[in-house]
Amino acid sequence: MDYLILKTEENLLTVAHFGVSRRSTELIGAASLELNDEHSLADAVHNIVEKMTGSPRIILCVPPALFAQRSITLPLTDLRKVREVLPTQLQGDIAQTVDDLALGVLPSGEGRFLALWARKGDISSIIELFRELGLEPQIITSQPFSLSEQPGLPADCAVFDGSSLSILKGGRLTYFRAFISDVTSSMIAATLSALELSGEGLPPRLCVTGTGTHIFTDADSLPVPVETVEVPTELGHLFKNDETFRQLSGLYAVARASHAGTLPDFRQGELAWTAGDAKLRKKLLLTGILAATVIVLLFINKGLQYRAATADIASLNKSIATMYRDVFPARAKAVDEISEIKGEIKKLAGVESSSGFLDLLKKLAEAKVNSINGLYEAEMEGRNLRIKGDARSSQAVNEFKAALAPLLATAQLGEVKSRPDGTVTFTLSGTLKEGIK
Repeated sequence: MDYLILKTEENLLTVAHFGVSRRSTELIGAASLELNDEHSLADAVHNIVEKMTGSPRIILCVPPALFAQRSITLPLTDLRKVREVLPTQLQGDIAQTVDDLALGVLPSGEGRFLALWARKGDISSIIELFRELGLEPQIITSQPFSLSEQPGLPADCAVFDGSSLSILKGGRLTYFRAFISDVTSSMIAATLSALELSGEGLPPRLCVTGTGTHIFTDADSLPVPVETVEVPTELGHLFKNDETFRQLSGLYAVARASHAGTLPDFRQGELAWTAGDAKLRKKLLLTGILAATVIVLLFINKGLQYRAATADIASLNKSIATMYRDVFPARAKAVDEISEIKGEIKKLAGVESSSGFLDLLKKLAEAKVNSINGLYEAEMEGRNLRIKGDARSSQAVNEFKAALAPLLATAQLGEVKSRPDGTVTFTLSGTLKEGIK
């Protein structure tokens, strides 16, 4: 995920483009643009837009002076649930109407949270300003809210970045103070002393980063030792020197916090970023239109295939009807030419066994004695034989049955009917012996 981080100050706009993944962070580009009468904020933003590549997530870090804070205690651990009850928790405890505020929250300890808020009017004005400049931010926050990701900081310390003093306990932000006017070391000392008097206790050290490194000429007046944050060894490839680290480490922390999902975002509710949703809806609409087009084309293709198949079948049926009339010119028009032709083909398939059947008839004729007048019907299915004939007497039929013993494994006389002239008709059925064809 790419992040374009912008940090606005009174006379300076700092921008950094980071590529962040789970394992590493890449600094794609960065710049510090001075703001004055000759080079306005609009000029600086237009310059950024012209040089921006890709589609990074745009995060705007506004001055922390826009935000207020309050430490609250809740028997919850899920930040989503804390955000849901936060308006009720703050209602009545602060002078402003909660409905007019954009709220955020950070965990600050076991069961403790740092509630943050800014006026929606202020956030709305900032959004509108940057929207008109052509670079609408997707997320609005402030740099101190990402100090848990700031490299080189100990878990317990005070942090001064040139415009705000923050307190970290266990690596979590528990307090911050934004300075509007020029900051002196005496103002830092007074803030730390006030925290000590309130019972919060002093941090073991004061870590200085950003532009804050230039104001401590007399560190002996402070109640805690002062340390300048150095570039961690593992980030030496990312920040080539101490000056780059001081300028960009805070924006690096913002990118990492956003990627981790711990960065408070004050674009919420009616201020929520919707340009991405509109773009997504546009993409989905285009995808839906393309999908519908593909489905219509698929149906058209299948319709054409069905039409072609129907035409082929009709042509085939016509050809079969023509063949039927050519093969059987004397027959009347059949109800189903295809079925009749199939039947004729099956009959023709039986011709292969006709020679064997003729041999069998010859053997039956040889077995027939003179007392058998004739055999007028013979049917064979597989190895089953059925014969109809007439004879001079019933005795002659029995003799014929006995004569068929070499041919039939089983033989059974059926109905024997007498005629007026004394002759009889008979039916005989049996099964051919193995080896007899």
